[in-house]
Amino acid sequence: MGRGAEQIQWPIHLEVSRVTVRAKEAVEAAGGSVRRVYYNKLGFRTLLKPEWFEKKGRLLPKAARPPPKQKDKVDSIGRLPAPTKPIPFFTEEEVASSSST
Repeated sequence: MGRGAEQIQWPIHLEVSRVTVRAKEAVEAAGGSVRRVYYNKLGFRTLLKPEWFEKKGRLLPKAARPPPKQKDKVDSIGRLPAPTKPIPFFTEEEVASSSST
């Protein structure tokens, strides 16, 4: 992105794990913003395949904090996606009636 800085004409807002100084300046010069966020391996998996957790019957994990050595290299902790469906809630009566049919 740094080499194509002159081609960025509209403001864009990015969340990235790493960015060069030149690329960040190019985006900000066009009126956009760049936010450096931290994701661990499990966080990336959650972003790319949130359905995997649902298929396994698991809740989505919480966002991880960066290790102390990387705290100065990030602006914030990466946000993980919200569940696509609400977690089903059944009363004891509904469970009893469904098991008897």
